[in-house]
Amino acid sequence: MIESLRLFQLVAREGSFTRAAELAGLTRPAVSQHIKHLEERFGLPLFVRSTRQVALTPAGEALLPHAERILGAVNEMEAAMAALRPRAKVVVEVAASTLPGESLLPRALARFRADHPEAEVRVRIANTEAVLGWVREGRADLGLVGQEVDDPWLESEQVGVDEIVLALRPGVSLPDPLPPGQLRQVPLVMREAGSATRATVLHALGERGIGPEDLNVVAEVGSPEALKTALRSGVGDAFVSLSALSPGEFACVRLEGLRITRPICAVWQRHRPPADLHRALLECLAALTE
Repeated sequence: MIESLRLFQLVAREGSFTRAAELAGLTRPAVSQHIKHLEERFGLPLFVRSTRQVALTPAGEALLPHAERILGAVNEMEAAMAALRPRAKVVVEVAASTLPGESLLPRALARFRADHPEAEVRVRIANTEAVLGWVREGRADLGLVGQEVDDPWLESEQVGVDEIVLALRPGVSLPDPLPPGQLRQVPLVMREAGSATRATVLHALGERGIGPEDLNVVAEVGSPEALKTALRSGVGDAFVSLSALSPGEFACVRLEGLRITRPICAVWQRHRPPADLHRALLECLAALTE
């Protein structure tokens, strides 16, 4: 029944038997059979099936929170039993966006590994949208992103704060702080769509009446390192995470009356809360941004 509940939760989340089968590594008929067993057990239909979509029935909506609690308890049980096995090799799968993945997580891992030599941490780095997708699909135990998360399938918790500043090309001088209105004349290198850095900057500027159409964007790049390479090459100035910069690497200015900050958040599936080992890793990360 546990496996049937896992598949029920997956179909409910994805709204598709086919997608759930792909994620579970099963055939679509196999997934349908598991759901049929649940419906026969409860004597109620759990999904309304149509050619366009799959939706929960009232019975399915009532079952979903119970299924999530049961699956959460099963995961806790498995983690507790795994912790009792002597010298068990524990693998922690982490997906991280570029800032926490490249600038913060490597330093946190050094401290974490010293305290937990039995753990192997596997890290995959991508932009925020991809990270959240991997966590939803169960391909990562934890996600680390540079923004708050509002997702019905995920829980999140802030573990730090990051500040974003305007880094300047070599030889360029701007007032510090820079009046926001003067930003319109600055050639900017921006991160790609889907980046938390980009989203945070555009949101903060939007609150001051500066929209994307007001910015002089001369290039877009896909990583913090590419951003810094463009800066060194004189392509333009760029909004960069302070945590990603070495002391004195670039001259930086802040905007007048506007401090651009963003939270560093950990995310996980709602029915799979962090185990003790995951919590230990998050504590090491939080210690870097205190």
